[in-house]
Amino acid sequence: MSQLKENIKLIDYWVDRVLYSIVSILMVMIATVVFYAVFLRYVLNEPPLWAEDVPRVFFLWLTYLGVSVAVNRQKSLRVTHFIEKFNPFNRLVLELLMNGLIFIMLVVIFYWSFPILELQLRGNMVSTGWNYAWSYAPLPIGCVLMFIYFAKNSTLAVLKFLEEKEG
Repeated sequence: MSQLKENIKLIDYWVDRVLYSIVSILMVMIATVVFYAVFLRYVLNEPPLWAEDVPRVFFLWLTYLGVSVAVNRQKSLRVTHFIEKFNPFNRLVLELLMNGLIFIMLVVIFYWSFPILELQLRGNMVSTGWNYAWSYAPLPIGCVLMFIYFAKNSTLAVLKFLEEKEG
């Protein structure tokens, strides 16, 4: 059992590192592409056709992968002022209730993202030739990643509570 736990930690570590690296690369790419497009538009007076579409696609991927990284690292936005006033059991119950509501939201978003994604498979962006699905694919992928990470964080919260209760 201990070996399995170590393997899961190792996989989690490397997936987090890969996602963080992808997000970092996307951030640099967005800045570079926008700088290049602005330079072409205002200095050379030759605006590229793709100046809006490429940064938008990169930003969507950055957003959903970045939120997944934040959830995994438990750095997502939350108001802890009131939660910290509860006793440990009530805090755990509230945490699990909030995560349960997030699970429901993620499942609904995931489910309804596929009809939209299916519609977008039919067309391509004029400026890049990329399929419109590239703009909508980050949504279900981000939902799956966030679901996995919220499930992991919920499990860790229960384990932490049980360890504190025993010790």
